[in-house]
Amino acid sequence: MLFPFVASAALQNGKVEVGVVKGTAALIDPQAKTTPLSKGIVFQEGYKVETSAESTAELILSNGSTLIVNPDTSLEVRTFKQVPSELIVEGQYQKLDKEPSPSVTEILVFHGKVIGEVRKLNPQSSYTIKTPAGVARIRGTIYTVEYVVDSNGVGSLSIGCVRGSVEATVSNTTNGPIPVLPGKTVSVSGLSGILTLAGSNIQSGTTTTTNQVATPGVNVPNIPLIPGSGTTTLAGSTPPPPMTVALLDMDSSQLAQVATSLANATSLPVTFANDVKDMAKVAPSPGQVVPTTIGGSVPNQGPAAGNVVTPPSPAPNTSTGGSTSTTTQLMQQISDVVNNAVQKQQQPDPSPSGG
Repeated sequence: MLFPFVASAALQNGKVEVGVVKGTAALIDPQAKTTPLSKGIVFQEGYKVETSAESTAELILSNGSTLIVNPDTSLEVRTFKQVPSELIVEGQYQKLDKEPSPSVTEILVFHGKVIGEVRKLNPQSSYTIKTPAGVARIRGTIYTVEYVVDSNGVGSLSIGCVRGSVEATVSNTTNGPIPVLPGKTVSVSGLSGILTLAGSNIQSGTTTTTNQVATPGVNVPNIPLIPGSGTTTLAGSTPPPPMTVALLDMDSSQLAQVATSLANATSLPVTFANDVKDMAKVAPSPGQVVPTTIGGSVPNQGPAAGNVVTPPSPAPNTSTGGSTSTTTQLMQQISDVVNNAVQKQQQPDPSPSGG
């Protein structure tokens, strides 16, 4: 039974336990206080995690999912709400074979890479990874998300599905959500400038604190930016490369890297890593992968002299891993369902007692 609690407690803050930590990593609380990240620390939504160039960190969520924070990565557990369950036992989260109760999870990756393992989710649950360039909606079970910006200010995004089901929505395109099948990845290149997620107040690597998109060498005023709203280029800057969106196979090298991370950077049973190793053995080599371009991407164009180019509106997001308002709606829906179930349990049994 999922509802041995009062109706008012339908959705509570979930817990995140720190597992394996290698190298130097930091935990930043909602008041911006920074402490070293170490095994055994438990925190909730609103905290940020940053890893250095030589470090990794394992985050274990109380819904049974695991998140590997790769080197040089900055993220925030923006939302993690969960319906209480007697099956949730602190320190035993990874022993769950499926999610014990509905939850809403929203992870913001400001830059860097994460590898995740998600147990079978409750049908009502939502698990999303947001980046400045797109959103991954996770249904399970092993996935990768990476957003990076190079020294020239050109960004790239990749959303991969190793096992299970993933749906990718790329910002600034006319494409709807893209199903990513096991062994496939969506690759986005030619993202112009530095994109930041709304609400970011940290500075690390190429991430800024002002919610703006910048072209290298150009002073940019603060420009409000909704997550996924695209890029803005100022007059006089060098025209950026065109943006391309492609679907392709995960190659043997990518899968081998995932297997190594699962084996060395987590507390998960070795069977998870071994399964991915087996996939890597039969996957195409990097030189054999042929990308399939997905139509609908918007080329990054240089502006006309004296004008500021306003980014086009993003395609409507039909995924349940959409905006913050959508996340709020999901939490309300889960609360309504749970509260109704509790109320039904509290009703007297209408069946006759005998006679």
